[in-house]
Amino acid sequence: MEKNTIIAVALGVLVLISVVQAIQIVGLKSKVVGGIVGNAVNSDGGETYEEMMARMHPDQAQALKQSSSSSGSPRMVGGC
Repeated sequence: MEKNTIIAVALGVLVLISVVQAIQIVGLKSKVVGGIVGNAVNSDGGETYEEMMARMHPDQAQALKQSSSSSGSPRMVGGC
């Protein structure tokens, strides 16, 4: 095959792939707008940081509750 024919075939394949992907993006956008994917988010706005920490790290959240209830003094956050 000639060099120009190979380039034309490669360009045609790339254009075809881009058209297919554009159609897929439009379909995905309509699903998100339609609520199929949108329902994955909590309707009440999600959870707070403290709720997430309690769910993901229950031992740390329990220790944090106990330490904050036992002493009324502020704790250092961060620092070097």
